[in-house]
Amino acid sequence: MTPMSLDKITLSVIIPCYNQGEYILDAIASVEDCFEANFELIIVNDGSTEPLTLEVLDYLQKQEYQIIHQSNQGLATARNVGIKASQGKYILALDADNKIRPNYIIKGSETLDKFPPVGVVYGDKELFGDRTGIWQVPDFDPTRLLQSNYIDACAVFRKTLWQDCGGYDPNIPDKLGFEDWDLWLSALEKRWEFYHIPEVLFDYRVRAKSMVTRCLIPENQEKLIRYLRTKHQTLYQG
Repeated sequence: MTPMSLDKITLSVIIPCYNQGEYILDAIASVEDCFEANFELIIVNDGSTEPLTLEVLDYLQKQEYQIIHQSNQGLATARNVGIKASQGKYILALDADNKIRPNYIIKGSETLDKFPPVGVVYGDKELFGDRTGIWQVPDFDPTRLLQSNYIDACAVFRKTLWQDCGGYDPNIPDKLGFEDWDLWLSALEKRWEFYHIPEVLFDYRVRAKSMVTRCLIPENQEKLIRYLRTKHQTLYQG
């Protein structure tokens, strides 16, 4: 559903969903709490097969939410498909099992309005689920970004940055994730600036069987780092 008419949309929230029906209603509710913002919400069903998820998506479709259905192609492609269909000049990538705070859309959009060189706005996060606590993210440091992905995918960025960087990379080996890290590295190569808002702006669900857990396996980490270093060798050799 879109709270504003298309000519007033500032930001598009993209929620990919693959068998996450038990969580997605919470994610959507958190977006709709941002009722003062000019946004649209696009859900991309990435080939879900789990019965509860299909039931929830069918319910949302009947409620006239904008849902794009595709065969399972992975998170990078799902986000790209949603962004390509979006109307907003700004994008907020939200995973189906996470939530945003009510002021994230407005603060992110206002920051991008105010600072044209800035391409990415990010904030701190609060953990919930299997682990709890506040994660205070550092201010932007390009050297640190080369070493680890400390900026979550749940950021507000310009659609033109996504276009400039060629979108999320669907060719990361074995669907190991960190498409967001790859996008941030591409943005750094293109000389986009990053802006940190030092307050909790979203809630991150910690789950034992999440994609991040799989990426922490040493051999998977090595494969991922090798791919990124090769792709962004101008950054790592500079």
